[in-house]
Amino acid sequence: MKGSMLACVVSLWLAGCGALEPHGAAQSITLDGSPNGLAVRSADGAIFVTDDVANAIVVSRDAARFAPYVTIPDGGAARNSLSQIATGADGNLFVMRFGFGTASAIFRVDASGGVSLASGIHPERRRLGLVVLNDGKELLSSWFVKQGEGGVSLVTGDTERDLVTGLGKPVGIAVSDDTLYITDQTNNRIVKVDLQAALSASAPVAATDVFATVPAPDLLAASPDGALYTKCGEHGLCRISKTGENKTLATDFDEPRGVAIDAARKRLLAVDRARGAGRPSRLRIIPLD
Repeated sequence: MKGSMLACVVSLWLAGCGALEPHGAAQSITLDGSPNGLAVRSADGAIFVTDDVANAIVVSRDAARFAPYVTIPDGGAARNSLSQIATGADGNLFVMRFGFGTASAIFRVDASGGVSLASGIHPERRRLGLVVLNDGKELLSSWFVKQGEGGVSLVTGDTERDLVTGLGKPVGIAVSDDTLYITDQTNNRIVKVDLQAALSASAPVAATDVFATVPAPDLLAASPDGALYTKCGEHGLCRISKTGENKTLATDFDEPRGVAIDAARKRLLAVDRARGAGRPSRLRIIPLD
């Protein structure tokens, strides 16, 4: 069962091969609202971004303009915040509501735009990172209750089992070659966990294996060559190789947030969330070689 659970995760990256490095001219698209999470659907290249102003997802099908896609219920949370988006092999989207300690949840958005609750378990957990397993039947969710008390769990409907504990503020998560990578923002690091071992363990495993030291990492994406992409520092976007070497790709972001690899079209996408009034947020697209 464990091997099949990862099949859909791995399949997302099989469209590309070799090392993906920035190449060619970058593209920038203006985004309204307060963008955060980001996902690309590999089948057609559609780009999905969350907007915390409208508590909604917007979509671009031409990498040139965005349109409203769906609104996510706010659950009575004090303010809006949607976290990482993930795509399933069947065309479904999954997105998490952060919840601010009272109303976190995971939602499924089907191919026709219908929104349903995928899981409302433990609404007090502030949820950020998300990975789809087994065509959406199981999900990995990173969460924290307060800084210094966080982890990653396996969510199956209304059942949640903790897999990893001992994290300060886990944000982004990604799976590559049966390894689970987690950005721990409080502790300025990315840790790695043997996912099969964590799934088979009778108790949560401790997050002690530091893969890379990165200042203030955020949401996370993995590429076919095993590299990771995430925020680094206040304004930087970094690539961490499969052996843990850190390379800064850009230092001129207002605030990097969601990041995604579109391996089929050889491009890196990243949300640049504006700080301060009068400055537009942007989606930045960097061609990859």
